[in-house]
Amino acid sequence: MKFATYAITLISASSIACGAPVTRRGLLNLDLGLCLDLSLLGLVTIDINKSRCQPKFSEEQPFPADKHTCRRIINDLNVDPTDIYVHCAPGHTGQEIGDVHMDRRVHESNDSPALRAPEVGPRRGNDDYYPSALAPSGSVPERQRPPPLPMRPNRMLYQPQQLWTDSRPGTVVVSPGLQGLSLYVDEQQRMYESAQQRQQQQAPRQQPPQQLQKPQPPPTAVDDRAPTTERVAEFRLDIPNGVCNMTQHPGDTIVGSVVVTVTKPTKAQRISLTFLGQERVYLRDPANTSLIPSLVKVDLNLFEKRLSLWGQEIDSNNQDSAQMDVLAPGTLRIPFSIKIPHVNYPATIKRDKVCRVRYLIWAQFERPGTFRDHDMTTPKELLYIEPLAYPTRLREVFRINQLIEPFADSSTSSVAVQVDGGLSQLPAMAGDRVLYQLEIRAVRSAAALGTDFADQRQAVPYTVRYVRMCVVERLYVRGLIKGSELSQSYRTDLFSVTLDPTGQIPGKHSNSAGVFASTGYLRLPVDLCPFESKQLSRTYELRIECDVADDSSLLDKVTRQTSTYTLYTPLDVCTVSPDGFTEATLNNAYADETMNISDIAPPAHHLAAAEPAIRIGGWEVERSYVKWDKHNPCWIELAKKKAAT
Repeated sequence: MKFATYAITLISASSIACGAPVTRRGLLNLDLGLCLDLSLLGLVTIDINKSRCQPKFSEEQPFPADKHTCRRIINDLNVDPTDIYVHCAPGHTGQEIGDVHMDRRVHESNDSPALRAPEVGPRRGNDDYYPSALAPSGSVPERQRPPPLPMRPNRMLYQPQQLWTDSRPGTVVVSPGLQGLSLYVDEQQRMYESAQQRQQQQAPRQQPPQQLQKPQPPPTAVDDRAPTTERVAEFRLDIPNGVCNMTQHPGDTIVGSVVVTVTKPTKAQRISLTFLGQERVYLRDPANTSLIPSLVKVDLNLFEKRLSLWGQEIDSNNQDSAQMDVLAPGTLRIPFSIKIPHVNYPATIKRDKVCRVRYLIWAQFERPGTFRDHDMTTPKELLYIEPLAYPTRLREVFRINQLIEPFADSSTSSVAVQVDGGLSQLPAMAGDRVLYQLEIRAVRSAAALGTDFADQRQAVPYTVRYVRMCVVERLYVRGLIKGSELSQSYRTDLFSVTLDPTGQIPGKHSNSAGVFASTGYLRLPVDLCPFESKQLSRTYELRIECDVADDSSLLDKVTRQTSTYTLYTPLDVCTVSPDGFTEATLNNAYADETMNISDIAPPAHHLAAAEPAIRIGGWEVERSYVKWDKHNPCWIELAKKKAAT
């Protein structure tokens, strides 16, 4: 009796929740939740007070909905589609689901006796509809629906987003007290799903109808569309790759063009070009006493040249747009050339937190506006400039004869290293091979000898095991900070090589003889370029490192006593070959103490007053203009690029 009461309660609750759609003509008495759900489907409109809703369509022009929308309105929202003037086809009301489901139940009753029991769950469709399999004789006939209306073009109607809905009967949610009944409902659900899967497997697969492809129009040779709706379609700086990728020297010429394309008559103030050379160094702040040093950057403009390529200079107090020039629709190309003077500017360089020298070029397009000027700037192009480093002496052998003393706290404080040898063909050009010949041995130090220098060459129980040669870049920076001039130096290793001792196996760098002797060639890097400027100077050095070990413990690495000795020697490098210089030329050519060769070597930038010269043209026609024309190939290519992006 208790189980029957719960079953009757469940069935009555289901019939109340999923009963026939309630008739509400005009939908003025719906709650806000139903109005929001219908508005998401695009079928009703909610008033400004959010208290009621009205349908968007009329009885004369209903909305032809698909089956998913119809099922959502009838089954989920419990609203009659005719009340909101939505037309549902005879097969889109969700009634066929009940027919198919009940027909399957009767058809499969012989195989599944459990399906003979009445199904418990929400009813589908209206209250006046009975499935054909269970309809008794003399029952209420099926509801007569009006014939479908002709479809209207989709562009005149709002098509709501198609939402996915599950066509299967939903599982009834019951209270924990009806666990036995809920298990029975789940069993019915599983039986329904298995029957539906078997029917889908037995049914022949139907191929979807092939859609006829619409004939494509023949490709047109000319694109009639405008390349862009913007007024300024293109503004760029065009510099040939041979200029950007090559290093410039004093006396060279930099060429390029400024390209601007407008689609409408445009008033503009001017098109200008700027060439800037800037030097920056970083110095430690002497006022900072913390453990973490703070750096102060000091900037120096080597030069800043600006030229107006188009338009005139306008006074800042009088900017009347009526007096400005007008650019006609089309592409304007303005070539320019920059002549670098015969001055040694510092080379383009960048070292983090040490120094930076750069040469930038960019263009600027200034246009008037209602409240402010519309300025456009091209990306800044970086140019590589190097000075001409002339030799200061003839090529000769640079001899090395030096004693390297140990450190006071070294474990081998009684041992020094004697380096003898030399480097040939110095000064050398960047990229040349330099012949070296070295003999290095371990001797007694001056502290161990005292005043007796006669036995300095006496053998000691130490051996020079390894020798390395490093090319070092030395930067010397200086500047003013709060009225005081400061200077600092930095060393950076460019590359190093380990020498092979003479008479040993090639590739074996260790030495066991009393004297480390080595002969070979040292290849210099190709990008070496010394220079001198007001805040920065760059030179090169050769560092020789010698590893000395104790002879008595060569086989015992734990107790072995080793030390490293370092020797710095200057490395004279130039960028102009010294083969054409004679002794008389070098002795009589220097004009002053700045070591600048008169009429041959260009002076440093801080000793010369010349600056780069910018002018229009110089390498092609001074100005070219291409009028807007849809048949112009340039405009067609520009239109394709804009459409692709």
